[in-house]
Amino acid sequence: MSNTLTVYAPASTGNLSVGFDALGLALAPVDGSLLGDLVHLRNRNSRDWQLDVQGPFKDALPEDPELNVVMKCCRRFESTARNFVDGIFPLDVTLEKMLPVGSGLGSSASSIVATLVALNNWFGRPLNRPQLLSLMAEAEGGISGEIHLDNIAPSLLGGLRLCMSDSAIQEGLPWPGRWQIVICWPGTRIDTHAARMVLPEKFNRSLLVAHGAQFARFVHALHVGDSKTAAECINDMIAEPHRQRLLPGFTDARKALTDLGALSVGISGSGPTVFAIVNDSGVAQAARHWLQDNYCQSERAFATICRADLAGARQV
Repeated sequence: MSNTLTVYAPASTGNLSVGFDALGLALAPVDGSLLGDLVHLRNRNSRDWQLDVQGPFKDALPEDPELNVVMKCCRRFESTARNFVDGIFPLDVTLEKMLPVGSGLGSSASSIVATLVALNNWFGRPLNRPQLLSLMAEAEGGISGEIHLDNIAPSLLGGLRLCMSDSAIQEGLPWPGRWQIVICWPGTRIDTHAARMVLPEKFNRSLLVAHGAQFARFVHALHVGDSKTAAECINDMIAEPHRQRLLPGFTDARKALTDLGALSVGISGSGPTVFAIVNDSGVAQAARHWLQDNYCQSERAFATICRADLAGARQV
């Protein structure tokens, strides 16, 4: 066994407008760079788990290692894996925090997935996929208060995933090969719980019927290869009407990017990141430049052209 191991878990965009809490897409920048967290493991014969946090967004995480979701994953993995194999022991763990927290890019999911995949690989894969998903969902639910796999599943498995609420059931969906997705994090933060609080407790029945029909049409269109119809269905009837007021400049961005030729524009997860789906590289570049000039609000903000990351979490 090597003395070191590193796993990368990609960023993801949840909801994808049409699939509130049920759809998630793993993201891969077209320039080949990594957009996601990395976890490095090293065996130094430590008596207890040791966590070091590095990377551009480490300042957003708690200083106490025991409050970090990575450390919680390590301890939960240890107690669970010991039910299946012997020889589970503490390691030195380094989290390279490459994703901004509270960005709508699946930041916590990326850390969770990278950690648990790395640990499972190190110890010879004692946990199967359902067991891993269950641990990951538990860790994510401890942060958001509810179990949703719309960031966990794509970060782990890659591609576009359809996730059942409050369960570890998920399915892969086809993603049109020509589509690119331009994402922009403005440099601000929105707490997921706060974003949920702006949603009404009850929705109109006719709205829910229309949403369900649109969601079903979207899935059908993907399976029959009708990308035009699929793009027409990427519209958020549930969350965006209530959350858009939390995102200064979103309304202007949606109009401008649509005018530039984007097929659809929406809020990534709970925001504040926005996304635009395009099927033309020239439109993608124009959308990225517009977002850089008009939606970014700090020096740390970024706009990136992505495709679907079909590989998911992987050892690098």
